[in-house]
Amino acid sequence: MIKIGDMVGFEFKGDYHLAIVIDDLGQGYPYGRYTGLLIGSDGDYVPLNEEEIRVLETEQQVDQWERQKKVAELMKRGKNDLRNTRH
Repeated sequence: MIKIGDMVGFEFKGDYHLAIVIDDLGQGYPYGRYTGLLIGSDGDYVPLNEEEIRVLETEQQVDQWERQKKVAELMKRGKNDLRNTRH
């Protein structure tokens, strides 16, 4: 059960993000039932679908999510470097 105050992770367009659930609009909102405050942003709010988010209950889970994010960024950077070296 997702509740206000939960730390959640989600993937959007290949990027991993963290957010804190700040609002639950209740049933009847198939997409964006939950609103989250995006971590590491300037106070951006994002709509969250419970099927696309993962509740991170422990510090270890948050650390794992951050590692996934760093690996994804490194892989993107590597692909971009390869593209830039091809002539």
